[in-house]
Formats: sequence, C-alpha cells, structure tokens
Amino acid sequence: MNRSAAGSWSFSLGRWRGVELRLHAHFPLLALAVIWLAQVSSSVAGDVSGADPLTVRNALIALAILFASVLIHEAVRALVARRVGGRTNLIVLGPTGGWSQPHLPSDPPAHLVTGIAGPLTYLAIVVTAACCLAAAGKDNLLHLFSPFQPVFQDHDSLGLLIAQLTVWINTWLLLVNLLPVQPCDGAEILRSVLWPLVGRASASAASAHIAYGAAAVAAILAITFQHQDFVPGIVPKWFPLAVVSVLLLYGGNRAARQRQYDVGLDIDQWESDDEQWISADWIDDDRTAVLVEHLHQKQQDVLDRKRREREDREDARVDDILARMHEVGFDQLSDEEQAVLKRASRRYRQRQQRVEDVHGRPGAI
Repeated sequence: MNRSAAGSWSFSLGRWRGVELRLHAHFPLLALAVIWLAQVSSSVAGDVSGADPLTVRNALIALAILFASVLIHEAVRALVARRVGGRTNLIVLGPTGGWSQPHLPSDPPAHLVTGIAGPLTYLAIVVTAACCLAAAGKDNLLHLFSPFQPVFQDHDSLGLLIAQLTVWINTWLLLVNLLPVQPCDGAEILRSVLWPLVGRASASAASAHIAYGAAAVAAILAITFQHQDFVPGIVPKWFPLAVVSVLLLYGGNRAARQRQYDVGLDIDQWESDDEQWISADWIDDDRTAVLVEHLHQKQQDVLDRKRREREDREDARVDDILARMHEVGFDQLSDEEQAVLKRASRRYRQRQQRVEDVHGRPGAI
C-alpha cells in the first residue's frame, strides 16, 4: 500500500502507458458497505410500501458501473491534460472520482479546460444512457435524476437496469464533482476562473472560503432533513448531507494549504517577470520604466522577506522529501514536494555559481 502524498492508502492496479493506476482504500470499503446495505435492504424493503429492493446483484452492478465511470472520467482528464501541455503520472480511483491531480502548466486556461473535462465526461455518460433508455421506449426518465429518491423499473431486464443505474450513478458523480472542494473538479474550475482576476494565491483562498460556506449550507440541510430517510428504514437523508459537509470542510482546509504553495509560485513568477523586464524591448519607454521602478520600490521588500522565510522552511524539508523520494520515486511526490525540490536545487546551483565566480576573480584567495 502506498502512503505517499498523492496516493495515500491506495493499492496498485498496474501501469498503463507510463501512468500508474491505483485504487483508493475507500473504494473497497464503500463496496462492502453497499453489499451489506443490500442484504439489509432486501429484508426491510418488503415492509416499506413503494420501496425498491436493493439486491446484492444490483449492488454489484452499481459498483461495476461506478468503477467504470470513474475510470473513464480519469482517462479523459489525462488525455485533456496531455493536450494542454501537462502530464499524468498517477491516477488514484476513489468513490467520487480521481483523487490525484495531473501536472499542468502554470496557465489558467489549461487548468480550466482540464477541470471542465471531468463533469462533461459524466454528463456525456448520462446523456448516452438516457438516449439508450429513450430508444428502448422509456419516456419517463426524470425519476432517475433524483439523487435521493430514484425509481427504477424493469428490474428483470439486465440491459435496462444497467442503463438506469448508469444515469443515476453518473448524476450523483456529476453533482459531487461540481462541489468547490479538492479533489473535485469544481474546485479546479473555480480556482482557474478566479486565477486571472485575483491571482493564483487569492483564488485558492477564495476557494477555501467558498468551501467553508458550502459546508455550512450542507450542515444546515442535514439538520433540515433529519427526519427523512435516504433508504427507507435504513439510512436517514441527513447522513449523506453530513458526509458532504465534512468533505467540504476538509476540502476547504486543503485549499487553504494550497494557498501557501501558490504564494511560493507567485514569488517565482515575480522572479521570472524581473528577467523579462530587464531584457524586454519596451523597457525603453519612460512611462513603463517608471511604472516598473515604482513597482519594485513597493514590492521588493515584501518579496524578499517572503522569499527568505519560504527558503528557510523549504531547506528544513529537503531531507525528508529526499528520503520519501528514495522510497516511492520522484513521480509519486506531490506537486508541492516536487516544486520544493526544484527550487532548492536551483538555489544550490546559484550558490555554487556565485562561489565559482568569487574564486575565479583575479586576486581571489
């Protein structure tokens, strides 16, 4: 079992075209819970008027559809990430989608396109399955789009049952992945939209605040529906809402930690911008030069202080990250850990170059 940052508590399923595929431990736990729920529901549903029995066979079919849908979702995201100049080294399949992020260019459109590809995949699966049901003569499909109270028909027809479960499960996946919480696609979409407007670090902070607000709303809804059942006689409706609230709270904390990483990226961006200003042709314009000089006066002290503080924190982490890299490999490190190693390596080369320049001067000891 791998316990790296990207694939914590996950099992390896092999590699495909250089991409390691892993299954998160929450998936088999969910499978056991659903099978147990099916066994209990079969005995309870007979006593509840109008309830659809959840059999073990239907539960296994639903789990297979969930796994296939998540796998297709991640394959599409990996393909889109590659098309926008990124790469995918690791895919972790979880109950709500992929729980690892591809490596993307530091460009808002690249993140936006990759983020939108996820929900569009689930939407395409829903539309395809609904069209198959319509072609089979089923015109009353709205009941399948209800996340909490779906009504399934023709349980004896395996093909129709698979199509109905596909619509319902992917509707759930679509709604969950639009939540503004990591690692859902909604968080990536929100951050990429805010990124050009307020900056990458501020976009991460805004995502965290929105996730906290959504967690509060989900908690209020859980209290509101505390006397209603999700599965009649077994699972109350407040339970999944409470789980969503906890996930949103957890995602808000992740977004808040992401902001610290993004602040480091912003500082690196300032460094690259300095080089562009020095070598740019438009620096000859007096008004532009005055603007740049004014910007330096206002920002340089703050940037230097933040850079020194960040470098001290990163230097203290290098040994631990190197030890982890020797155990799991560089590709298994998180984006933050890879960025820390790259920046530390760059600083080391710069220091070595300065030492060589000093010793190479005439009269140097």
